[in-house]
Amino acid sequence: MSEAQAKESPSRIIPFTPEEHIYLQQKDLREEVRDTRKELSSRMDRIEVRQDRLDAKIDKLDAKIETVRKELNVRMDKQDAKFDKLDAKIETVRKELNVRMDKQDAKFDKLADRIDKLADKVDSMNKHGIIMTASVIGVALGVLYVIFFK
Repeated sequence: MSEAQAKESPSRIIPFTPEEHIYLQQKDLREEVRDTRKELSSRMDRIEVRQDRLDAKIDKLDAKIETVRKELNVRMDKQDAKFDKLDAKIETVRKELNVRMDKQDAKFDKLADRIDKLADKVDSMNKHGIIMTASVIGVALGVLYVIFFK
């Protein structure tokens, strides 16, 4: 039996010396420190496992985001191509419409010229008709004058 066991033996109670008491307290503190270190180490291991899982989830999320971004870019490129085709069609229709409008404008210009010429002829005929009417009236008045006054 060791001295420490003998001192702790229930049959014989011997008080500890202050040095022994300090020694036993230091021993208990060392064991508590060791246990605390083990517990902290265990907790750190669990935290690292959780951190690794979280990093893996973040990496998966980043990959999904990148995939969605690529798909979105592809879709946007397709839409841009469709819009470019639509713009080209609109431009073609606009040019065709301008050509047709130019032809219609030319026809309207010709028609306006013909109407102006016809109006000029009508004016000319009216002037001629007025002159002829005045001549006929003059002759008729002359005839009437001769008939009635001579």
